[in-house]
Amino acid sequence: MKIKITNRYLISFLSYLAIFFLRLVLLTCRVHYINKNYIDDIVLRGKKAVVTTWHRCAIYFLLKYGFIHPMVLFSSSRDGDLLADFAKKVGVIPARGSSTRGGKEGFDQLVGFLNTGGRVVATVADGPQGPAFRAKPGLVRIAQKSGVHIMPFTWSATKVWMFTKAWDKMIIPKPFSRIVVSAWKPYPIPKHAQGDEFDMYVKEMEKTLILMTRDVDAMVNHRDPNMELILREDDL
Repeated sequence: MKIKITNRYLISFLSYLAIFFLRLVLLTCRVHYINKNYIDDIVLRGKKAVVTTWHRCAIYFLLKYGFIHPMVLFSSSRDGDLLADFAKKVGVIPARGSSTRGGKEGFDQLVGFLNTGGRVVATVADGPQGPAFRAKPGLVRIAQKSGVHIMPFTWSATKVWMFTKAWDKMIIPKPFSRIVVSAWKPYPIPKHAQGDEFDMYVKEMEKTLILMTRDVDAMVNHRDPNMELILREDDL
């Protein structure tokens, strides 16, 4: 999703406008949870987690869970500027960097946050530029380095606005939709895992998120052309 906005005052205004509008929308929606106990462990009981989701899911999760003040990594790009500004206004602590621009700096910020009292860090597994539903190793490495368990997290809804021309096919719930939020049991990444063994954990995380997303999409009859392609490629 390419956004050609550079004026910081306009970015700030659009962020406030989007937050106001989306909060009104979410008041009309019903939410069904899968494995809500894992979410409650983090939101209500203060457990630590490295949360991983897809780029298409970002807006809803930022708005819904910003109040727990997670640190979230955003790319060092214009798109990242807009999302980071939006996220900061809902309570998120933005970190900046990506797999291609400022990656190590962003990695160090997230690990440092967890090691100095922070509870939750997150970013998108397939960001910042895709391909969609193909995980990069960053979050798995952060979980390994910090010793904090990683938790796959996804959602879908019966009625959504989809950015059909964007690489990630980002979705936002429409009014009066039923939203399904799914979490996976948090699990550790062994400190000793390197090379092929480490890559195996990245692929396992990717597959878990793919299957979770396939299932929530099926529950609400949402069709995502990116997901359909991945399911064919991976024979799932």
